[in-house]
Amino acid sequence: MNAKEKEQIKGLLKDIKAESKDMRNVLWSREEMMENKDFINSVNLNMEKMMDHIMNSLYQYQKIGWKKFLPNKELIEQKEQDERIKKEKERFMKWIERVTEIDDFYYLFHRQLAEEKLLKTLSDYGCDDFQKASVMDIGCRDGKWLKSFQEWGALPGNLVGIDVYQPIINQAKKISDSSIQFMEIYPDELPFEDKKFDVILMFGFLMHVLDESLRKKIGREIVRVLSDDGIIITFNLTKDAIASLEPFYAYTSIGLESEDLIDIFTGCSVHFERQSHSGLAIIRKKKL
Repeated sequence: MNAKEKEQIKGLLKDIKAESKDMRNVLWSREEMMENKDFINSVNLNMEKMMDHIMNSLYQYQKIGWKKFLPNKELIEQKEQDERIKKEKERFMKWIERVTEIDDFYYLFHRQLAEEKLLKTLSDYGCDDFQKASVMDIGCRDGKWLKSFQEWGALPGNLVGIDVYQPIINQAKKISDSSIQFMEIYPDELPFEDKKFDVILMFGFLMHVLDESLRKKIGREIVRVLSDDGIIITFNLTKDAIASLEPFYAYTSIGLESEDLIDIFTGCSVHFERQSHSGLAIIRKKKL
């Protein structure tokens, strides 16, 4: 111990002595404690009774279930998330109604991927046995890609198109084979059994879902209905493309990169190809 440390200790001891003298005014002396012995015992007894009452009450709460009395953090967070998702769906519906009134952006981006590129991708991943393939297009618009699959040999009864706006579904039904199933539904609650589809397309849909919780919920639901050897193919604008959009679309779209899709499709492998200002992603379940 050096001289400086010794001086510091001496200073602390001096302060303690000074403070202890001040305590004489508020602490009882031994004589005073003896004089008030009965009062002290009474206070201690009352405190013990209070503690016993508290412990008994806590035991009763525990027996009948804590969650009936204490806030359930998980339940509260789930309710908040459900409310955010509900509001996002309402916003998305209003956006679809508006955008289909003013121009063809929602439809045009859906058709932007070259047909040859999609065919090559399907072939590269062994998903080109169209007669046996079960295909779902999420955000199907007028059913263009489902009609292409039919032309490539897919059976119409194995094709499903979903979108969130009934007028879009009505239009798709009018110009498509009656055996193709079209549904107005959000893709976070799909009415299909597990592992039903071999190919799931989602072109220009996720980039308009602004709420992260809803994007992740959609991702989980799509993976649930994907067959073990199937593929999900997404096509979205990338982040650098958003700034070049007109304000209406810039504020109602998000760019999606590889890391975003990895976050959305948890537990899956993501192969990402940048094409100009868009990103094509092939998503598969990881093999156990």
